[in-house]
Amino acid sequence: MKTIKALQCVMRTSVILLFLCLETSFGVAAMIIPEPEIMTPTTGEFFLSDQTVIETDENTAELGVYMQALFAPATGFKLPVRRAGSPKQANANRIRLRLKNSMHDLGEEGYTLAIKKDEINLCATTQAGVFYGIQTLRQLLPFEIERSQPTAEVKQWSISGIQIKDQPRFPWRGLMIDCSRTFWSKDYIKRTIRLMSLYKLNRLHLHLTDDQGWRLEIKKYPKLTQMGSKFPEKYNEPPERQGFYSQTDMKEIIAYGIQHHVTIVPEIEMPGHALAALVCYPELSCTGGPFEIHPFFKGPGIHKEIFCAGNEKTFKFLEDILSEVSNLFPSEFIHIGGDEAPKHNWKSCPKCQARMKKEQLKNEHELQSYFIKRIEKFLNTKGKRMIGWDEILEGGLAPNAAVMSWRGTRGGIAAAKAGHYVVMSPTSHCYFDYKYDRISTMKAYSFEPVPKVLNKEEAKHILGAQANFWSHIDRSEKRVDAQLFPRLLAIAERTWSPAEQRDESYFRNRVRSHLPRLDELGVKYYSDPTVMQK
Repeated sequence: MKTIKALQCVMRTSVILLFLCLETSFGVAAMIIPEPEIMTPTTGEFFLSDQTVIETDENTAELGVYMQALFAPATGFKLPVRRAGSPKQANANRIRLRLKNSMHDLGEEGYTLAIKKDEINLCATTQAGVFYGIQTLRQLLPFEIERSQPTAEVKQWSISGIQIKDQPRFPWRGLMIDCSRTFWSKDYIKRTIRLMSLYKLNRLHLHLTDDQGWRLEIKKYPKLTQMGSKFPEKYNEPPERQGFYSQTDMKEIIAYGIQHHVTIVPEIEMPGHALAALVCYPELSCTGGPFEIHPFFKGPGIHKEIFCAGNEKTFKFLEDILSEVSNLFPSEFIHIGGDEAPKHNWKSCPKCQARMKKEQLKNEHELQSYFIKRIEKFLNTKGKRMIGWDEILEGGLAPNAAVMSWRGTRGGIAAAKAGHYVVMSPTSHCYFDYKYDRISTMKAYSFEPVPKVLNKEEAKHILGAQANFWSHIDRSEKRVDAQLFPRLLAIAERTWSPAEQRDESYFRNRVRSHLPRLDELGVKYYSDPTVMQK
């Protein structure tokens, strides 16, 4: 076995060296992020021109139109999209997009891509697979393909011959954006979706509620956004840092995500991090208020105010909200937070203590478990699955809940061993509000989502990994760009590419080759020394 693995390592090193030689010759060959599972260079070169035709079947027509729109601004070509079987245009080469039921070994998101002199064949079992193949093809073109208008600098659009067979390692390849502490515009969220999809990330987790703001319209409780989405005037917060998404806005974001194969996962925080809601409905707290929202650094980092677990009106309120959220979001998972929930008020609250006595709960940790399990049971009635931060393990985990492990990997390990699904997101590697001297791009790249202590069966419960961005420090789009990029490319690769395909030097080369592409896309990335060094 060791001999076979050693031989595989030597073969892969040889392939990498070959591709690096090709990259020197052709400019972009093999500079793909995330790295595909299998790449084989071939002879020939495909030239994209105004004579190129995009050929689709009945299931890929929309993707053909997407590709047409993607390539048109930079090339000036409006490539015709035609159904397979149409009369062939003289002197035309073609890009063929097809679904094939026989390719089940590629899973739901895998694809094959074969580039020949006169033809490009892109095949998958699903539209998602074809979409990801398009992103790979896009990266094989010169970085100028990202420009918003034609340029005379590029005389021809060529792609070297190559065969690719590719599929993701994990189904959850995520990014969380905190919209509560700082509100981000609908256009910025859409831009984030576009950038995620380029690198085959597929889960955008929106942290929509917290102590600093309630950012989603709930029709049954309009005060949540009338009052809970704004800071008091005395704090002089810029208008663009406040606000909320109407349900119409969110439907537009969700639809945009679907178009780019990015699932929007909403988070409604409970039982803690609830100040913005309790400002609007103080009767749902243990103390009755009054309360005030404030910017993050103008008050406690973690508020002691919390939803009253002994008040039946609390559960009615949250179930009403989750009903609207479940109806709005197609996502299989609804995130309920569950982190950093102080128990001080529960200890002194007569209603909470009565609840503990009635339910025979030993302590406030078990009261939180009761709270979470009750919410999970309700979400299940809506056809949804619950996911929460690893504190939901305290006092006993809800039966079907998934865990997002942020306080290291210990919580994720415990959950996986107990048969629960897990998304790894530890502060050690995945918190992108931290500065680069703490988490560099290469440190993020070193992250392995499956801990060695898990056996083969337990490891199957790791859904993937996620980068998290909390918006209490960096509160402008330019600064968020620098916090996310190029680190996000590392998480994209570690969640897509096979575990054994980790090569730091090769990754650095590919990240550097992508910086001009990010420039063209307007991304104000950070010049990370760990990437820039040769």
